[in-house]
Amino acid sequence: MFRTVSSAPLLLSALLLSCPVVAAEAPLAPWRPFLDRVLSDHPRAAQAESGVAQAEAEAEVLAQPLYNPEIGYAGEYKRSPAGSGSDSVGDTSLKSVVEVALTTDFGVKQESRRLIGQRGIAVARADSAEARLALAGEALAGLARFQGARRQEALAARQQAAMDSFLRLAERLRQAGDSSAADLALARLALAETARVAADARIELAQAREALRGLCDCDPAGIAALPDPLSPELLGGPGGDEARLDDLPAVQAGRARIETARADLRLARDERVPDPTFRLGGGRDGSATLVTFGVSLPIPVLNSGSARVVSAGRGLASAEAAEMTARRAARTEIAATRAAATEAWQGWQAWRAQAGAPLDQQIALLDRLWVGREISATDYFVQLRETVRAAQQGAELWTRAWTTLADGLRAANRIDNVVGL
Repeated sequence: MFRTVSSAPLLLSALLLSCPVVAAEAPLAPWRPFLDRVLSDHPRAAQAESGVAQAEAEAEVLAQPLYNPEIGYAGEYKRSPAGSGSDSVGDTSLKSVVEVALTTDFGVKQESRRLIGQRGIAVARADSAEARLALAGEALAGLARFQGARRQEALAARQQAAMDSFLRLAERLRQAGDSSAADLALARLALAETARVAADARIELAQAREALRGLCDCDPAGIAALPDPLSPELLGGPGGDEARLDDLPAVQAGRARIETARADLRLARDERVPDPTFRLGGGRDGSATLVTFGVSLPIPVLNSGSARVVSAGRGLASAEAAEMTARRAARTEIAATRAAATEAWQGWQAWRAQAGAPLDQQIALLDRLWVGREISATDYFVQLRETVRAAQQGAELWTRAWTTLADGLRAANRIDNVVGL
């Protein structure tokens, strides 16, 4: 007995399963246009793409036949000696031959060269993916540094404004006789120190802004602000298992280079086999018709090709060692960047839990306490400096959490998942 099942619950289930997955896979989807612009306009991305185009052109060259046919002409004029008679004349004859020659490898070496070209394309594509991944990671980290520097500059400017207000108030109190000369001197020294801190913050902001502008060729101020740092759980499990390592462009490039070296070794062995040259021609020998044919074969006595085989074998061993080195380096980098991102994110979380009231509220409270003479000028300066310093440390932790996460996403090749590229 069959039961009728309504399609509405199935449709609702499909929607619930599909929509959250997209959101979870691309938590930074609003910043996709920014990274798209970097990857499409930056010269390094164009250079990576041109490398692929060059490899494709080289592969086409390697797939061409090795030899072209040759055409030649040979002529022979022969005159026999004259007889013993005074008026006898010797016989003459003219022989001419047109000959076509072709050296062939029967497609063996040509196939090996074609395979090398195809492997070269795979290497270039992996290198291009690695370059684009590095560029995307650099852009994401650069955006975090710029926005973190902007936070630092805003905090330094707020501290400078507070110290400027502190100095003006100290001057009024000094004129009214309600403050000492030491308080006024301290206020002036405090303003000078905050001016230096603000100048340093502006310098760092300018450097971060221009570095980001060089990546995106855009106005960094127009890019949307990043949210609070994302959890390092986006980087996946601890370490780097073999399946994840196999997806990394650097490892894929190493494997492609191994295949290229293996194909080159095969070609080196094939090149030890001499290629025959076949000749066919025809011509005239006086009144007679000539048909010529022949075959020649190089004798590999001066250069047997064995050194070339040894060199190709060493190249294969070197490519295998390079692939293992890249795999180990990738595994180490994934683990290191994940650990750094975890520590930075936990530090940011701990700071946010202990941050307390916003900076403006704390500064307003200190102003009231000092005006009410509940704290001294020295206490005001010290507490204000420490309050701003704590806020600056929070901005530093925010920046560090984002930059370490960007490094981890690049190392684990997960920027596409997070941004939705």
